[in-house]
Amino acid sequence: MPFPIQMASQLSGLSPHVIRIWERRYNALNPSRTCTNRRMYCEESIERLKLLRELTEAGHRIGRVASLSTEDLKKLVDQQLTRSGPSAGIATFSVDATPALESHEDFIKLCIEASKVYDSDRLRRLLQRARQQFGQRGMLHHVICPLIIHIGNEWQAGNLRPAHEHVATSVIREMLMTPVPGSQTAPSAPEIIITTPAGEMHELGAMLAAASARDLGWKITYLGPNLPIEEISACAKARKARAVALSVVYPEKCPIIRDKLIRIRQLLPESVALIVGGRASRGYQEHLSDLTIQWVHSLSELDQVLLTVATQV
Repeated sequence: MPFPIQMASQLSGLSPHVIRIWERRYNALNPSRTCTNRRMYCEESIERLKLLRELTEAGHRIGRVASLSTEDLKKLVDQQLTRSGPSAGIATFSVDATPALESHEDFIKLCIEASKVYDSDRLRRLLQRARQQFGQRGMLHHVICPLIIHIGNEWQAGNLRPAHEHVATSVIREMLMTPVPGSQTAPSAPEIIITTPAGEMHELGAMLAAASARDLGWKITYLGPNLPIEEISACAKARKARAVALSVVYPEKCPIIRDKLIRIRQLLPESVALIVGGRASRGYQEHLSDLTIQWVHSLSELDQVLLTVATQV
């Protein structure tokens, strides 16, 4: 049964943009087309995309493996699986002497345990292994996103020391800001500015949004946390950005943050989409429903908004 590109993206763990780039630039595969010219991918194509994803995430250049047959790709992946140590090229296949990790919850549990013993190397290897096993999209949605929430809850409950939280967030930050090997952004891709408003110091949500937007083919300008509204607006105008995304986590229902959201919507051109997400966003949405703001409350909702905005002229 052939699949459209969005389903191929979900099954393979690659963004539609990356799939198109690999087809057009490297002739990695040749999907069939419908009478309306929509790409359709058979099961063999999905398998091929998964193999290419595994190899590029392991450090292989897409230009060197794209021309290999599917059987040769399988052999190369099998060779990687039998190796161990840094010379293997895939650190994640020799992560630890742990039993097979099957579910997202298995990874989250071990990531928390690694954080509690300040083992940043083991945490990094676990996240790399999750990327190999579930793909970039699966890792973001089902491991890192719930892990961030879990760490925040544990820290607030007093079950994690500040240093535990710092170990975890530093490794997660590193993973989020490192593009997947082999991924590329088209020069004509829409651009998004991502940051947090002044007074908002929690940036993991913004970094998660940046990683997800990059995977969906957006050009990213990440400004870090705690930036005045006027500076955000100036950057968006100078870059001719298609969208601005803000993460608001704490404080909730703060009149100062609310006024800043009103102000940035006034400063930005109407053609620039303003996307606001984060744990505290629901409280502001209740009072700012009359403004043209795209409110998102999950990574899946953000993805849908980004896909919609990217297709708008």
